[in-house]
Amino acid sequence: MSDFVKVGPLDNYDLPKKSLGNIFFERIKKRNANRVAIVDWTGEELNYGQLLQSTVKLATRMTKLGVKKGDIITILSQNSTKCILTVLAGFYIGAKVNPLNPDYTPGELKHFFEVCRPVLVFCTRKNVGNVLQLKDLFPVNIILYDTETSDAFENFDNFLEAGTFDPGFSPIELDPEEDVALILTSSGTTGFPKSVQLTHANLRVTMLYIGDPYFLDVNENETLLAFLPFFHIFGVAIALASMMYAAKLVVLEKIVPDRFLSLIQHHRVTKLFTVPPVLLFLVKSPLVRKYDLTSITDVLCGAAAVSKEVEDLVEAQLKISCVRQVYGMTEVSGAATVIPKNVKKHGSSGKVVTGHQIKVCNPETGKTLGVNEFGELRIKGGGVMKGYLGKEKETEEAFDEEGYLRTGDLGYYDEEGFFFIVDRLKEIIKYKGFQVSPAELENLLVQHEAVKDAGVIGVPNERAGEVPLAFVVKQPNEDVCEEELVRYIAENVCVQKRLYGGVRFIEEIPKSSSGKILRRKLVNLL
Repeated sequence: MSDFVKVGPLDNYDLPKKSLGNIFFERIKKRNANRVAIVDWTGEELNYGQLLQSTVKLATRMTKLGVKKGDIITILSQNSTKCILTVLAGFYIGAKVNPLNPDYTPGELKHFFEVCRPVLVFCTRKNVGNVLQLKDLFPVNIILYDTETSDAFENFDNFLEAGTFDPGFSPIELDPEEDVALILTSSGTTGFPKSVQLTHANLRVTMLYIGDPYFLDVNENETLLAFLPFFHIFGVAIALASMMYAAKLVVLEKIVPDRFLSLIQHHRVTKLFTVPPVLLFLVKSPLVRKYDLTSITDVLCGAAAVSKEVEDLVEAQLKISCVRQVYGMTEVSGAATVIPKNVKKHGSSGKVVTGHQIKVCNPETGKTLGVNEFGELRIKGGGVMKGYLGKEKETEEAFDEEGYLRTGDLGYYDEEGFFFIVDRLKEIIKYKGFQVSPAELENLLVQHEAVKDAGVIGVPNERAGEVPLAFVVKQPNEDVCEEELVRYIAENVCVQKRLYGGVRFIEEIPKSSSGKILRRKLVNLL
């Protein structure tokens, strides 16, 4: 292997090469039944004995309903204990679990239902109306986490209790390398987000480095706060790792400042997995001074880079030695690089994690580059996705001739093997860690009768990281104002994709000879 390829630690086989269902089931079964596994924001606890019983009953109930290996079950919900039960039970029976953003509109849901074709949907009263709008097109069974049974859907608690707990139960056998465990969404630069297929073997590698003391070091002595959405790889991976390594998991439905801080104080949260906007909140909100956060000893931040100024402020505020940055993406089942524990390396996103290798290439020629040479990061390893569901061409284009995933992210590594992410080839906007596709918003804008052309970019925002801003060319003899277009987009997309950066009207969208939008020129117009 070339000296220019940076390689992470080899697979240490701490976890058997089996299905996730088998791995989790065996670990949960061996735990002290009275040990608390999960506590939600209301204070309701679930111990490992209850976790075992509930996941087995849910698995047997889904099987009775006709859900079988390879079927897709979709989850539309904010974070909850019930989400975790559903994911684990899905793994037991070999179903492909598809968590989606609960804020998706009917139009967005229609796209994902067309791609995934779920046989069962778990949702809440907040979004069941959107699911019911699609019932004629997709006649799926609907289970509601928080509403009583009716003619249109069944209550989750009733559904679970109709299952059986068989002491002789065992998860289904499957091929970990081929069979898909999770289908998550990842925005592309063309149209709707793609559905990323992650196998049982992919996610086993994720569990390896999360439990590794050198990297994320999740263990039975830790208490974690699960506030990152479970429909994101970062959020669901941390929740699953807590079950894998017996860390206490405190589940927060969504960030409410007082509740977020109160839970950290009350449950003595020790390790905080977070994103940059939350770090800014911790150092800028006067609320923080009212709470005792001294239990936190380790902070890991993903989704976007953190400035040295913010790192220093967080370290001073929480009295910790360093803020550890993480670089990853859905397509690699989580992290690709992590700052090792107790290491301070400002600006770096860390070293290559277990089971992976990374090279830096000239994005135009594909030539592999060396130390401190700037290029595109490309990744190969056990966590790299099986592919995009229903998109063979896009899957093929995502990899180079040596089988490395093209990340679209630009960076370099130094003499010690630490990686630095500098920019993105991709045009994805990261709003509070959520991925927003400019092309999706542009496609919507040009459907408006008063819009001739449109280009969308992300603009820096202290609270959100980036927000979408649209440049619009009006149709001749048509008049439309900024407020109307902002409202139009808000009515057609989920809350994370709205035009918080506003609308600017211009005469022409700058484009290349091949018709691609020159976003750098749009940035220069600001």
